[in-house]
Amino acid sequence: MQASLSARSGRTPTWLFDLLFSGTPVVTWAAAGTLPAGFERVDRFAVFPAGASRSFMVSLASRRGSSAALTSYNSLRTGRTRFARRALGLGLRTGLAQPLVRDKIDIGIAAGATDGQLADELLGEHLRLLFGREQIVMAFGGGSGPYRKPVLQVFSTGGVPLGYIRVGWNDWARAAVSREAAALRACAVQPMHLGVPELLGRSVWRGLDLLITGPLPRDSKRVSSENGLPPASVLQEISGLAPGFTGELAASPWWLSVRSRIEAAGFEPAARSALNLAVEQLERIHGRIPLTFGAWHGDLVPWNLARAGSRLYAWDWECSTQNAPLGFDAVHYYFQVAFLTRQCPLGEAVAAAAEQAATALRALGVPAQAHRLVVLLHLLELAVRHEEARSSTGDVDERFYPAVTDVLQHALAQPSGLAGPSSPGRAA
Repeated sequence: MQASLSARSGRTPTWLFDLLFSGTPVVTWAAAGTLPAGFERVDRFAVFPAGASRSFMVSLASRRGSSAALTSYNSLRTGRTRFARRALGLGLRTGLAQPLVRDKIDIGIAAGATDGQLADELLGEHLRLLFGREQIVMAFGGGSGPYRKPVLQVFSTGGVPLGYIRVGWNDWARAAVSREAAALRACAVQPMHLGVPELLGRSVWRGLDLLITGPLPRDSKRVSSENGLPPASVLQEISGLAPGFTGELAASPWWLSVRSRIEAAGFEPAARSALNLAVEQLERIHGRIPLTFGAWHGDLVPWNLARAGSRLYAWDWECSTQNAPLGFDAVHYYFQVAFLTRQCPLGEAVAAAAEQAATALRALGVPAQAHRLVVLLHLLELAVRHEEARSSTGDVDERFYPAVTDVLQHALAQPSGLAGPSSPGRAA
């Protein structure tokens, strides 16, 4: 609604509220106390900073539910974040924090809206019906950048975690929802030592694809990057979610899909040209090399892992695919720790991943002469993934692109090199 535009400032992620609570004459949102005439408040959200340009929104519908949204699974968070959330959660539970929250957003419904309209147009009502509850408490975030997507947490008013909702709102996010649903179904078919969230179902609401998964065990604890990559048996179990096979790279379904993805997606001409050049060079030099293929998690990193008792759990399967080169998960783990956690330049992160993943690749049975190729193919996969996401959002990860095309070209021009083109360990 146009009347709420003046409220959209500060830390409030307007794109998320517009996506979830706008675009209909029945529902709107505005800064607390400024709903337009003819609308009555049905929910109020507190907006908390969540690092960098991120925010985390928590419904204030119930003190216990609101507190649980901040403190549940606190053992998965780092020390400073854990302390801050515990303090805020206590403040929300006692009611002392609510008056002190600077940014609050009201959700309003048109006076006289029918129950049928609310079920169709109000997200909270849709989720309440999905979970079969009289009332729920919702929290959500969505981040920024090419991979941004809303992730909703749903709690009972008593603070019991009910589930998570991933929202497919554009082409890339919808495909991610489908990939994660397929992966969780595959995990449910065969008994696994690795734990995963339960797939509760899928729903379509106002053109958005919703993936509903169950909560993790309440005693889940954070896995630190210092603990290292999960053992090869876990990586083999993930790979075994799809029928494995060994064959030449250039004839593999994964390679053919990379080619078709580059041509089908709305890539910018410069990116498509650079990626096609890398593909041609890789196929000419390495196309006849046999590799083993299987499923991969797609984002196996410490922050997507937890331990509950003696069992390891993994979530965020949205980038999981079948028929990827064996070893991708090992390379990805070390690459993301270097690139995101340690903030290494891209070329340095690729070189670190190649070095640190070598032991895991050997344990998986990847021949030593194929290690470097697996690292290059993983980087190519990430480059294609970035362009697919960028074509949906228009956003660019400026640390990753265009440095990735320079690093790929440098590596292909230097048979023994993996660092960036400018200087040792530096990406352009």
